[in-house]
Amino acid sequence: MNMEEVKLEPTHEFLDMWVKTYEATFGKISEIPAIGPLREKSEKISKGFPLFFSLYTTWMDTVVDFQDISMEAMKRMNEKAATLEGKTGTRGYKELYNIWMESYSETFKEFMRSGHFSSDMGKFTSNFLDVQKYNREMLEENYLKPSNLPTKSEIDEINKELYSLKKQLKELSGRINELSGNK
Repeated sequence: MNMEEVKLEPTHEFLDMWVKTYEATFGKISEIPAIGPLREKSEKISKGFPLFFSLYTTWMDTVVDFQDISMEAMKRMNEKAATLEGKTGTRGYKELYNIWMESYSETFKEFMRSGHFSSDMGKFTSNFLDVQKYNREMLEENYLKPSNLPTKSEIDEINKELYSLKKQLKELSGRINELSGNK
């Protein structure tokens, strides 16, 4: 198969169709207000769906970008490898290996230095942190509190108080030493 024959537009089109279908169907369903005795819990759960969707969509965008850049690297390698025609044996394979490493390294370095890559990684990290925060909140609310186990928030609060008490104790000890030394 020739590199020019490989078209990645179907991948992009599929991802776009998938996003539009989600937004038109399940995306709308998750916006319906909850009713009944479990309304509050249902609303909190339904807030997670858009977070997971955003994370998955960002991840898929990243996968598609890496697919594009991999194909570009392969195209560059094939263009450079055309000079190796007729070379066989260890020397030919070593040259092919060097061309492969050089082509892929250059292409991926260019991509990773681009603003596009930085932007994608920023979005992905942000979405990942949002999902992680949501998961922690749901874990605390639905498992730790009902089990009467301390939550991260409670442990953080205790650590702050402990730090404050240690600081006060140190200050008071210093004052006591100061006063006892002056007498």
